[in-house]
Amino acid sequence: MAEDEPNNGAPGTQAGPYEGPRATDFTPEPDHSDDPGYITRTKFLSTVAIAGGGILTAAILVPVAGFAVASSLRSEKWRWVDIGPASDFLQNAPPYPNAEPSTKIGEVASLAVAGPDPEADRRIYVMFGLTNPSAKPVPGPNESTAAYNTRFAAWAAGLTAADMDVLAIWNRCAHLGCPVAYAPGSQGFICPCHGGAYDARGLVTGGPPPRPLDRLDLKIVDQSKQYSADQIAKGQDRLTLQQAIAKSSNPKVRVQVGKAYSISQEQQAFELHAPGEPVTGTLANLYPFT
Repeated sequence: MAEDEPNNGAPGTQAGPYEGPRATDFTPEPDHSDDPGYITRTKFLSTVAIAGGGILTAAILVPVAGFAVASSLRSEKWRWVDIGPASDFLQNAPPYPNAEPSTKIGEVASLAVAGPDPEADRRIYVMFGLTNPSAKPVPGPNESTAAYNTRFAAWAAGLTAADMDVLAIWNRCAHLGCPVAYAPGSQGFICPCHGGAYDARGLVTGGPPPRPLDRLDLKIVDQSKQYSADQIAKGQDRLTLQQAIAKSSNPKVRVQVGKAYSISQEQQAFELHAPGEPVTGTLANLYPFT
């Protein structure tokens, strides 16, 4: 027996929608696209990720930026420190009659200086010597010893106080801060840590230092005279080296050292920089990001 066709068996017709019982009726989700106060899960997680990234970035950049500007914002405390009579430091001054190559020209002294705070405590070398150490004659390739000795004696006899100066050089290596030592044989400074080399004026001659050795301001004063604070601030209490040499036997003529500063290879003065920090060139502007 054949089955009954739907819709009374009328040919070409389709069944209508199901009208029987359902497990549940579909309820569409509400649309919050027009609600500015509604936060979706995606928006919430994105906000958390952005905020967390900002906090992490700040945690990294703030200390770096602070380190970069700290040296420029912090001024070192300093004071003038009396280190002794001029006669202790101006020994072996010109003229040099009948000089020989072994004749000692000038004087080198090493001493510790205490500043107003522990960071200003340092060891210095007081260098009394030639303004231009490279001017000192050296033997020629085919020059006899007698000829060289004669030439050296003539050169030394012509030296005056105008050819000399006195410097206070900090023994902190400009590379990573190791203490340098003066080598009398080479008449320069050597760093034992990484091979930095400097001449008698602290200028770089080899190795990794990015700048010369730092210096301290130095002056020679006659304490038998009185000066006002304004005169001292203007440097009117300072004796010239020629005056100091002439008066060096007077115990009232004293040497004082003061504020530390950095220099370029051309001996131009700059504010005190940290070890490893150049004072000129592109890298000076990029430090400490290099």
